[in-house]
Amino acid sequence: MPLSFGNGGSGNYKPYVKYMASTSSWANRDGAVNLSKAVFDLAKIKTGWCLFTEGGAPEWVMDASLEAPAARPDGEGQWKRGFKVCIMSKSAFGEEEPVAEWATNGAGATMSIQQLYSDYEAAGDKGGQVPVVEFSGAVPTKVGKGSTTIPTLKIVSWIDRPSELDDDGETGALPSSIAQPAASADDEF
Repeated sequence: MPLSFGNGGSGNYKPYVKYMASTSSWANRDGAVNLSKAVFDLAKIKTGWCLFTEGGAPEWVMDASLEAPAARPDGEGQWKRGFKVCIMSKSAFGEEEPVAEWATNGAGATMSIQQLYSDYEAAGDKGGQVPVVEFSGAVPTKVGKGSTTIPTLKIVSWIDRPSELDDDGETGALPSSIAQPAASADDEF
């Protein structure tokens, strides 16, 4: 009997999506992704310190909560503030794995997510609904001695929380008393 580690033998693999500032585009393990509209699980966004090393996996020291940031880690490297947020898009990621994690400490991405989260908070409680966010390009911006692009992300609507977001792989499934109904099948994301 062969060994089985789940997820097609890939262990505890979590699908990811990354924003590439150099091309103002999105990609995952399979290459370019057309991410024009998606559900962002901003209610479960996580923040912390992140260190990217060449050829290695990123290291994270997560905050206890959004209100209780972790102390900056000691040691070598350029630890920067970053975030992790789950994004759902069947049209971009496919029916089989429609949820991917966007985790980064990139300057343009963190500026963009700060604005998006501010808009999310300003909208107030929507009864457990989650925002549908549109990506409409990026704005080239000087940052320090370099430059980057800031993805333009805008909340365009709200939907009931899709069941695909109920289990983020780290915190486990939401109790059924709080889980919201899934989005309808005709949604374009």
